[in-house]
Amino acid sequence: MPAAESVHADSVSTRESLPLTEDRAEGTEEATIAPRPWFMGEVSLGVFLVVASVIGFLASFELSIDKVRKLEDPSAQLSCDFNPFFSCGSVMAYPQSQLFGFPNQFLGIAAFIFPLLLGVLLISRTRIPGWVMLGLNSGLLLGTVLVMYLFYTSIYRIGIGCPWCMVVWAVTIPMFCVVTGYNALAGNFGARVRDNAFIRVFAANSLLISLLWLFVIFACVVIQFWTFFGSLLR
Repeated sequence: MPAAESVHADSVSTRESLPLTEDRAEGTEEATIAPRPWFMGEVSLGVFLVVASVIGFLASFELSIDKVRKLEDPSAQLSCDFNPFFSCGSVMAYPQSQLFGFPNQFLGIAAFIFPLLLGVLLISRTRIPGWVMLGLNSGLLLGTVLVMYLFYTSIYRIGIGCPWCMVVWAVTIPMFCVVTGYNALAGNFGARVRDNAFIRVFAANSLLISLLWLFVIFACVVIQFWTFFGSLLR
């Protein structure tokens, strides 16, 4: 009887411990198959936000200086007036450069301050509430919508590219994609979004998606201004 009881106890113990062993195996397998994206680390995400925000801020600041110079002297030659196809000064002459009644450049200066501050806080490992990250996501969404509108009007309506504006485009879109990926994986959009395998794949590759997005924009610019780019190949 003691031997039978021992066997029964071992069997129960094995059954009770089996789910835990399977969970660990599944967790290990998941970690092996889908490693944690780099931007899920506080410091990594913070550094990314700081670098991107500084680049966007400096581009917007340079555009603001050029705008003031252009207002003082309409004939002034700006640092980004490269040729008839790419000229910040030429774009500034159109009403699209002042969508809200003041130069868009000033909006850019203010807009990059918030992600810059959040990036510094993340680097210092300050805990950022989920609703704050969602607020950042909303702001970047609006910024991306504005960027895509300006891209369309600049390239297809005005027919002139603004080099400094393109720098702003090149940082706003990746910031939006990466922060969206972070919020999705962190559960800030809800558990259903976080646990959806399809969404997790896209979220984990958010930076790659942003690079493909920028590549499409670059391809559109090259095609639209092929007269210029084609001449460089001759």
